[in-house]
Amino acid sequence: MSADSVAGHENRRRTLVLTVPDWSAVAAAAEHELSPRTPVAVLHAGRVVAANAPARAAGVAVGNNKRAVGYRCPEAHVMAWDEEVENKHFSAGVGALEGLVARFTLLGPGTLAIPLDSLRHGYADESGAVEALISALVSETGWEFFPGIADTVFAAVLAAGQARRVEPGATVDFLTAQPISTLEYVGAGATELIDTFTQLGLRTLGDLAALDVRDVNSRFGALGAHAHSLAAGAESAPLHDHVREDQLNVELGLDTPTTRSDTLGFLTRQLAADLLAKVRGRGLVCTQITIELLAVSGQSSQRTWRIDDMNENTIADRLRWQAEGWLAGAARRAVSSPVRTNGEAPRAERPAPDQPAPDQPGVDQPGPDPEDFSEEGISAVALVAAELTTPIGATKSLFDENTGQVTHTLERLQGLFGPDSVLVPGLQGGWDPAETNLWTPWQQAASPVRSPGAPWPGALHAPRPTTVEHLPVDVLAAGGRPVGARPAGLEAAPHAIRFPAGTTEAIVDYSGSWPIESGWWDPEGATYRTRLQVVTESGQALLLSKENGQWHLTGRYR
Repeated sequence: MSADSVAGHENRRRTLVLTVPDWSAVAAAAEHELSPRTPVAVLHAGRVVAANAPARAAGVAVGNNKRAVGYRCPEAHVMAWDEEVENKHFSAGVGALEGLVARFTLLGPGTLAIPLDSLRHGYADESGAVEALISALVSETGWEFFPGIADTVFAAVLAAGQARRVEPGATVDFLTAQPISTLEYVGAGATELIDTFTQLGLRTLGDLAALDVRDVNSRFGALGAHAHSLAAGAESAPLHDHVREDQLNVELGLDTPTTRSDTLGFLTRQLAADLLAKVRGRGLVCTQITIELLAVSGQSSQRTWRIDDMNENTIADRLRWQAEGWLAGAARRAVSSPVRTNGEAPRAERPAPDQPAPDQPGVDQPGPDPEDFSEEGISAVALVAAELTTPIGATKSLFDENTGQVTHTLERLQGLFGPDSVLVPGLQGGWDPAETNLWTPWQQAASPVRSPGAPWPGALHAPRPTTVEHLPVDVLAAGGRPVGARPAGLEAAPHAIRFPAGTTEAIVDYSGSWPIESGWWDPEGATYRTRLQVVTESGQALLLSKENGQWHLTGRYR
């Protein structure tokens, strides 16, 4: 049995990922009907997030601002990033796969995943499968696709960025050499996590995978542990692993068919709520959903979407994007394909004088194009829970919205005891842990007193202390005298710390001290303090601060 065989045992858990490079720019060009040769740059938060090949050839790069784009490529079309445009066009373009593969999953705009075990009956090997699928997609869309194959979805996504096939069993070696910045795939919070890993000297995924997962989890929580599992090539939930007892699905027939995507989205919200209620009733969580649309003509469109934070609104958004793409694709085919009668293309000439006019009896009238249902509309919607998992495997936080009965319970507590009875933690600007903590009533918008985006010179970097305290302590030098602190540094090396209960612990390691002066413009509110991090002989990692001549224990690391 060859290693390249799709039917082989080693390929059962392998994944093919197809991605369109610079998809944001490709979608923006398609939305404005621009030629592929027109340079396009897409901006988000004032910076270029994607540029097509003509723009990159002119010198436009990711991270440029609008002024730099205008300087390097004056003729470039600069557009704002639009997630709806990206999803709508991608959903319409990948319809060519429906007749070629058993199933596929939209990982995000411009990227889809196909489990290779679904191809083993139709293709002899991986190379033939990839070639056939890409040829069909390019013929249908005109887009460029990069393929990537690996043993995990994460590795396949990275491989697709390099148009690479990772040999079976070689995924861990492939991941080891990838830069730590590739953890952007983790999602929300990844940027700060990557910055912290870089500061700690972790340059590659191999450096991260070499750490003990228990240490990573204790320091960085669930997000860090997830990043570690991806780096180690140990994904826990492949695309084709479903936890399924019975098929959980809901359907809705429309009394009046419609082509309005906003109407469909509105109707779908309640339908999605019914499906999620069924899923929660089984004690499970849905991570992938299949949306099926049925047209009056009998045609259907089916897509499987992977949604991290699944709720009624995110499901309705996907359905709306799918409907817009499907209807737009049908309309384009109707315009580009002339109506045929009896297998002949209609002639443009006027009928001969001795022939009856087309509207006279005895002449076959051209029937409607069977692929043009854009005027008839969609008559039914169905939702299917395509992938189910346990709440422990999917829930990110107790305070995430729409996690079972948590939302209802917390709202009930607020109704009984007031809004401040349920507070959600957050971060704001500041220097010390006690200043950066922000507590906001459940389901209310956070209102930071200090801007988290403002510069805070001398602020404490991640990882932050696990617990925040304000306990007076004594920091002692080797001779037992108190350790003084000046702007130039400590007067003596810290040797021991004495707690209020009278116990004393030796200090085995400590950081350099750094002073902070805040509120200097207000004599009454001005504060000067010196901070110090120490490790004691019992293994405690502590944050100390000296203010007004007194040392305090202000935080503990665990």
